[in-house]
Amino acid sequence: MRALALAASAAVLLALVGYAAVASSSYVDVGELAEYRRPTAVTVRARLVDTEIEPERDLLVFVLGDDEGNAVRAVYNLTKFLGQYGAPPSHRTVDQEIVIRGVFYPAGEGEGVLGEIEIEQILQGCHRAYDAPPATGG
Repeated sequence: MRALALAASAAVLLALVGYAAVASSSYVDVGELAEYRRPTAVTVRARLVDTEIEPERDLLVFVLGDDEGNAVRAVYNLTKFLGQYGAPPSHRTVDQEIVIRGVFYPAGEGEGVLGEIEIEQILQGCHRAYDAPPATGG
């Protein structure tokens, strides 16, 4: 019985390692999005440039960029973000690098960004807000 449990654990571990290897090898850089001409499912790893909140549309907008100056807007449901992470985006809830999965929609010429990603899942870079005492001045 113990050997069976050990074998099952090893199989699960190998499957997770295989999935991680495949998933990590399929990241797209922001600049590579310029090659896409139609809506495409993507997993993007990028530097967070800015965040914006559009309350009238219940959207959180991440502006993502790369070292060449390329940028893309990535939109996520604000209510869902608050429910998952406990607070609006800040240095406590969002890292400088973020990995997202979603559908990329290319922009037209002259729009200033390569396009927009409708985020389906935030894979890395966002975490729960930590309970911390308020800062005090000294």
